[in-house]
Amino acid sequence: MFKKSLFLGIATAVFSSAGAILYAKFYNDTLFDYSKLLSYTTIAASCTCVAIFASIGFWCATMVLKSWGEFAFNFLFAMGTMGSIYYPLDANMPSDEFGYFVVYAIPLHFFPVLAWMTLKPLFFRKALI
Repeated sequence: MFKKSLFLGIATAVFSSAGAILYAKFYNDTLFDYSKLLSYTTIAASCTCVAIFASIGFWCATMVLKSWGEFAFNFLFAMGTMGSIYYPLDANMPSDEFGYFVVYAIPLHFFPVLAWMTLKPLFFRKALI
């Protein structure tokens, strides 16, 4: 179980990092360049850290809470992601750039949770009733 969870975390890290970097590159090339403020390495590292911690958290939740573990983990992961958007909203930037930075940074927070919930059925299959 731990090995499957860890492999899911690694796959989530790869896919969420790739998606977030592609989004950031597109945004930096077409609208405003925030690559100095938020580098591609930082984006990939944060997606990787979130994914690995998520895999450990999922494993712990399913070991402790058994059948309720998946629900509890998904709920906490989604709520943590929603709560993390406070940080871009609290950014100290000039007002003319603030709106563009918020539109840039907030979607980056959702890449790991979306990748996790998309890839999870590939690693943990449930029999159809």
